[in-house]
Amino acid sequence: MKKQLIALTLIISSICATSCAQQQKPQKQQAIGGVESSVSKMGDIERVKITSDTANVRTGCSGNAPVAQKSNKDNTFDVVSQVSDWFAVKLPDNNIGFVPKSQCTPIVAEDKKPTTTPDTSGTVPQGTNTPKTPATETTSTTLTDAEQKMVNLVNEARAQNNLPPLTVDMQLANVARTKAQDMIDNNYFSHNSPKYGSPFDMMKSFGIKFVQAGENIAGNQSVENAENALMNSPGHRQNILNPNYTHIGIGIKAGGPYGNMFSQMFISKPR
Repeated sequence: MKKQLIALTLIISSICATSCAQQQKPQKQQAIGGVESSVSKMGDIERVKITSDTANVRTGCSGNAPVAQKSNKDNTFDVVSQVSDWFAVKLPDNNIGFVPKSQCTPIVAEDKKPTTTPDTSGTVPQGTNTPKTPATETTSTTLTDAEQKMVNLVNEARAQNNLPPLTVDMQLANVARTKAQDMIDNNYFSHNSPKYGSPFDMMKSFGIKFVQAGENIAGNQSVENAENALMNSPGHRQNILNPNYTHIGIGIKAGGPYGNMFSQMFISKPR
């Protein structure tokens, strides 16, 4: 049994890390043509819920592995790790079982902490890159005309590819605005902010929960040109047309060497 547990531990510990775009300074000679960059990542999935009428929880991540137990629809399990197209889950007897992703859905844990008033000072504690109590650059309950235009273009592209439209999440939109303004204020063009870290760290620090997340950033003179450039790039197009995403936040800020800075943030929440 100990050997088996060691083997399983070795299996579930081998998770692929997603690549991050390297930070780069914007170049003034690129201002007319604009620039784009994309990145995506799976979130930290803590629990899954069975979606099929009956699921076979197996002893290994293979359809040929013996069945450890059967599970009914809506049963939930704590996730130990993700292995290829399987979730390694903790069973009631403390053994490890494997459930195919096609038979379950991730559950985003609810934040039980009481809501607090955000810090609007924008100060960063000395010796750290991330504010302990971050605040968005601007808080709004509606999109600007330019941001709504970009949402419409994204959803038109999804409709042309038989995908459901993305729902605007204003909390995410305010984070995207903060990212766009941060790139202007600190003269950089990268997914990794010197102040907030990666877009995924940034989302989490602002209380955004996700199963999967992605970000497209662009510098361009107009919404149409920025969206066309993103759709003509495989990585950015993949984020825009990702069937798993359910919500979007758009942030557009005037300034920088390209005329405008754009941040498209995508997340997936369980439907």
